[in-house]
Amino acid sequence: MKKATIRIAAAFSFLSALIFVLPAATKTSASTDKPFYKNAMINTYVYDQNGKRTKDKKIIAGSAVGCYSTLIFVNNRPLIMIGKNKFVAYKNVVGVDCQLKHNAYIYSSKGNRRKYSGTLHNKGYVTVYGDKRKIKNSYYYSIGVGLFVKAGNVKVPAVKIPSGNGQAAPDAGSNETSTDTTVSVNVQ
Repeated sequence: MKKATIRIAAAFSFLSALIFVLPAATKTSASTDKPFYKNAMINTYVYDQNGKRTKDKKIIAGSAVGCYSTLIFVNNRPLIMIGKNKFVAYKNVVGVDCQLKHNAYIYSSKGNRRKYSGTLHNKGYVTVYGDKRKIKNSYYYSIGVGLFVKAGNVKVPAVKIPSGNGQAAPDAGSNETSTDTTVSVNVQ
């Protein structure tokens, strides 16, 4: 009888310790989310959680940005957290891996071909940052600070980042109404 009482008491004390210890551990792990650093490859603005531009200065291309693993979607556009209520466009900092459709040259920000940069080969992969930009009547994607490739040479995939409920976020071209969603992903 004593052994059964001791076992029940030990089990009860163990479970009560778990109840009081686990909530404290989850609070501290969420508040100590450490940033990982990425370089902003194009100039980017800082937004709040509603997608409105803040009065903070824009982040200049080449600057290191401390990113956290929290994404929000505002009007089907993913924004990644860089601080308390501060977000930047996901594609401007992390980028999207794309496959080349043709051999491609590398161009400067003025639309001139960089002579000694070589050629990017067909079916190779390149990371593009931001949206298409028009330079000298042609469209280009940024592949680095001051480096561009013609948009016609790149096959950009439809980016589907999973939302918190396990479903993919809707495409930017779809007619679905958007609800703001916050998800946590590993983008390192």
